[in-house]
Amino acid sequence: MTISVAIVEDNAAISQHLASLFRASPECRLVGVASTGRAALELLADTDVDVFVVDLGLPDMEGVDVIRRIAISECQPRILVVSAFGDRRHVMESFRAGAHGYVLKEDIGTHLIGRVIALYNGLMPQSPAVSKIVMEHLHRVETGGGALRREDILLELGISLREGHVLKLLMRGLPIREIANELHVSPHTVNQHLRGIYRKLKVTSRAMAVTVARHHGLSDD
Repeated sequence: MTISVAIVEDNAAISQHLASLFRASPECRLVGVASTGRAALELLADTDVDVFVVDLGLPDMEGVDVIRRIAISECQPRILVVSAFGDRRHVMESFRAGAHGYVLKEDIGTHLIGRVIALYNGLMPQSPAVSKIVMEHLHRVETGGGALRREDILLELGISLREGHVLKLLMRGLPIREIANELHVSPHTVNQHLRGIYRKLKVTSRAMAVTVARHHGLSDD
């Protein structure tokens, strides 16, 4: 049985390189190539795909949003991120969204086929630098990293410390004016921070922001 693979990558040269690797492999069958998030979701709806190979830097959608949509689909294909981003925020956002593996573009080479096969068989292939980030994260969770752990979660979400303070007070149910008084800033400044928080959490309301923040392990302590 061959593994049906779809590529989601907006860089034409990288997309062609990935496609050539899969076309040369007897274990894989390339069934689609998408250069945008919208095209990827069309592939998801119209094509039987075992493994999606997804870049995070897409022109029309956030890569993590595409991952999330693929992960909750009825067919539930496996998802391998192939990205130039190797920082904690991108790595952990991808796994939280539903990715099953994460390989840096500098590591793809001829080993990519083996990683796709491993992914298809239930393993979670990762570049060494990615594994280090994941292990550090798990260690902090297991050892109860306290304030440090909260800072790490904020960093992974791209939320600044000031936005984190606003979010904490928001989670306590304080209205904007009381948050402003607590932080000694204007309500206008609080609203600016809230817009940044909404954008980074990908929500559109206070209630959704609180729910998503708690989902990511943040509390109002």
